Amino acid sequence: MPTPPIPFDSSTVWLITGSSSGLGKSIAQTAYNAGHQVVATARNTRTLSYLPDDSRVLKLGLDVTSRKSIVSAIQSSVDRFGHLDVVVNNAGYTHMGDTEVISEADSRLLLETLFWGPVSIMQEAVRVFRDINPGRRGGTIVNVSSMGGSMTVPGNSFYHAGKFALEGFAKSMSQEMEPEWNIRFLIIAPGSIRTNFINALKVEPRHPAYDNPSNPTTQILNHVKNAATRGIISEPDICAKLLFDTVVGRYDRPFPKRILMGSDAYHAVKHEIDTTLHEIESWKIECESCSPNRDTDVAQT
Repeated sequence: MPTPPIPFDSSTVWLITGSSSGLGKSIAQTAYNAGHQVVATARNTRTLSYLPDDSRVLKLGLDVTSRKSIVSAIQSSVDRFGHLDVVVNNAGYTHMGDTEVISEADSRLLLETLFWGPVSIMQEAVRVFRDINPGRRGGTIVNVSSMGGSMTVPGNSFYHAGKFALEGFAKSMSQEMEPEWNIRFLIIAPGSIRTNFINALKVEPRHPAYDNPSNPTTQILNHVKNAATRGIISEPDICAKLLFDTVVGRYDRPFPKRILMGSDAYHAVKHEIDTTLHEIESWKIECESCSPNRDTDVAQT
C-alpha cells in the first residue's frame, strides 16, 4: 500500500516558475503566507522583490527554455531546503497572429516555453520526489495549462499546440508513476485572469489574405484588445487559493486530475465537450462499421 502523503506544514517547499507576476506571483504569495517555503523563479530575480529575503524564500533566475538552467534551479532548491514538495509549471506567454506569418523561430521558442521547458521540469521533479525526498515523501506537480488546452480559437495555433501537448504529456506521464512513490499530477486550466498576460501579448502583422473585418482571427484580436468585451475575468489571488487548497487537500473529495478556473473556462470547455460528444454519437454507425468483427474484438480484449 502507498504511504499517505505527509501533512503540508512549515516544511513544505514550493517551486513556482514564472513567479514575477500574475498567477505565478499569487501562488508564491499564497504559499508563503501559509507558512510554507517558496522557491520563486523568474528570468530576472529583481521582479521577485514582493517576497522578503528570509530563510523561507529562495529567489532564482530561471530560463525554462534551457535544460541546464532548469537542472541548476532544481539542484539549488534541493541544496537549500533538502527536498521539494510542490512544483508548479506556470511560466508562459502567447504569440497571436495568422499562422502563415508566424516564423519558425518564434513558434519554436513558444513551444520550448509552453511544452519542452515543463517537460524537463517534470522529469527533474519526479526524480527528486522519488529519489531524494526523505521517507517516501513524494510530491505534487501542477501544470498550469489553459482552457486553450482543450478548445481552440483562431490566431492561437501554436499556443494551443503547446497547451494540448502539455496536457497530453502530463496525463501520460502521471500514469507511469508507481503508487508507492506518492507522486501526483494536477492540471489547472484557467480562463481569462486579470494579469498582464494580454498586455504582454505579441501580435504579428496581418497576412493580407486574412486581414479583413469578417475574418475570425480579426474578430478574436479585436475581442482581446477591447477590455470591455473580455467578459468575466477571474482574479489571480482567488485562483491561487483554489490551487493551493486543492494541493493541500482542503476539499473533501478525491484529488482531481484537472480543474477549470473561471466561469468562461467552464462554459467554453463544456461547450467543446458537448459538441464533440454530439458529433461522436452522430457518426457512431459509421465509426463502428470500420470494425465489422467488433463483437469478436471486444470479447478478445
